[in-house]
Amino acid sequence: MRDPVLKPVKTPVAIILYRRPRLVGELVRILQTHRPERVWLIADGPKGENRVEAGLCLEARREAERGITWDCKVHKIYAEKNLGLRRNVEQGLDALFAEESEAIILEEDCHPSPGFFPFCEEMLGRYRNETSVAGVSGNCFLPKSTVVDSDYFFSSYLHIWGWATWARAWNSYDRPSWFWPEGGYRSYFPEAGKAQSRYWDRIYGRVSSGQIQTWDYPWVSHLWRRGWVSITPSQNLVTNRGFGLEATNTRDSSAEVGLEREGQLSPPYRGPTGQIRADTTLDQLVFQNHFLRMEGRLPFFSRMLRSIRKRLNVA
Repeated sequence: MRDPVLKPVKTPVAIILYRRPRLVGELVRILQTHRPERVWLIADGPKGENRVEAGLCLEARREAERGITWDCKVHKIYAEKNLGLRRNVEQGLDALFAEESEAIILEEDCHPSPGFFPFCEEMLGRYRNETSVAGVSGNCFLPKSTVVDSDYFFSSYLHIWGWATWARAWNSYDRPSWFWPEGGYRSYFPEAGKAQSRYWDRIYGRVSSGQIQTWDYPWVSHLWRRGWVSITPSQNLVTNRGFGLEATNTRDSSAEVGLEREGQLSPPYRGPTGQIRADTTLDQLVFQNHFLRMEGRLPFFSRMLRSIRKRLNVA
């Protein structure tokens, strides 16, 4: 039985791909039911003279092109040589937002649920002129037991395993002037606890020294510097299927990321009441359930409790 064809997505959709044709094919098959009217393919090139990698890069591009069987405008930004994750994404999004006012962005291993595109399009329209809102995430890393009284909340984190933003936000990002402040994380969040401060100061110390070469950490800290927030759904709408040896970053296929909330959201989406500001209580839970959990840095008793719950299949 074929999947039902949903309302076409009018917002441009960008796919960031590299060398995993199977994941690209699976993602494009998901897009077939949503039929976005404009698709941007942003592809990095192979490293060096590696023929195997060159073949995988070429096949990933072919999978994307073959899979786009619906009527749409396709833009191709293909690097001839390897730019690296950071340069490839940044240059690709620069080109995208030179022509588009807003877009939905998915990497090859980030596979959305049916509710992802309607949610992104509604939020892009609802907050288009709210300059303090920097983007929309498709991820929710809250614990399953957390009660949220709305369909989404504002966060200081912009999770990028499936996300959306406006040209006004991306084009404000002056990469050459990026820096990590001497006062560290607390320069942006004076009330932050010791654990959060230590964690982010360590991460951004490595970004500043060049040990970490990625685009997302500097981009998110740019939002912190501006005092902007993002929109986070109360249920997770995108799953990252790319962990493993082929991954660029997370090669541990057993990594626990904290994606526990697999419910659906339906319009009209109920927003939080009050001012547009990050929910620090929920952000703290996300920090513990996702960032610390990804690194295996949860306190001993928290890890023990999670292990027991997992064995008993208890939320």
